[in-house]
Amino acid sequence: MFYLIGAGLKPEQLTVEAISALKKCDEVFMERYTSAFSTGELEELETLTGKKVKELDRPEVETGFSKRLARAIEKNIALLVIGNPLFATTHTQLLIDAERLGAQWSVVPGISVQNYLGKTGLNAYKFGRVVSIVSPSENYKPESFYDNIKANLEAGLHTLCLLDITPMKKMTPRDALTLLLEIESKRSDKTIREAKIVVLAALGSEEERTVSGRAEKLLWLDFPLPASLIVCSKLNEKEEEALAELTEEIP
Repeated sequence: MFYLIGAGLKPEQLTVEAISALKKCDEVFMERYTSAFSTGELEELETLTGKKVKELDRPEVETGFSKRLARAIEKNIALLVIGNPLFATTHTQLLIDAERLGAQWSVVPGISVQNYLGKTGLNAYKFGRVVSIVSPSENYKPESFYDNIKANLEAGLHTLCLLDITPMKKMTPRDALTLLLEIESKRSDKTIREAKIVVLAALGSEEERTVSGRAEKLLWLDFPLPASLIVCSKLNEKEEEALAELTEEIP
């Protein structure tokens, strides 16, 4: 059996179902390149489950996991993913591969950033396509995430923005907002500058902060990591009231 298991945003968010499945497993792996715990370490997972957990990098999951899936025909193999395991297409592909290999599989959902969106008071039905804000490099400077944010706004939809994580650095809200403002300045646009922004920082931890305001004000603040952004579309009266009462609003 192959178990694809959501680990939540911190070790304590492992569900009873997840712990039960992990205790059955002969091998337990974890990928942490798509996200990061808001608090807690790998050792805490091992204590909770009684299993040794081996971390895998991106190539080991995306191109090298087939040999492990093949073992799932006769053994119980698990892959832990921070947050919810089917948030990224990489993990859906693993289920397809398991099916083609003839290995049974099971998915155990986990708590993700999306489960926290309601704490802002924003209407869950008004969220559009999720985007990932990618750090530019010398040979790679995508702007498609800006186009998707703008498309959502034009459709009257809020945008959840996931911030880039690399082995070397976690993108900060300041980094992300600076990048968005630079793109729109180049395009002589005002999409981000005029929108209400919500920063979701270190969700689930004691350092958790949910702060709302304009991009130019939020740029001056430091936030615990990891963090995400919401670019708000037009707010209704209840959403305005909720943001004022449920978030740390920066005038």
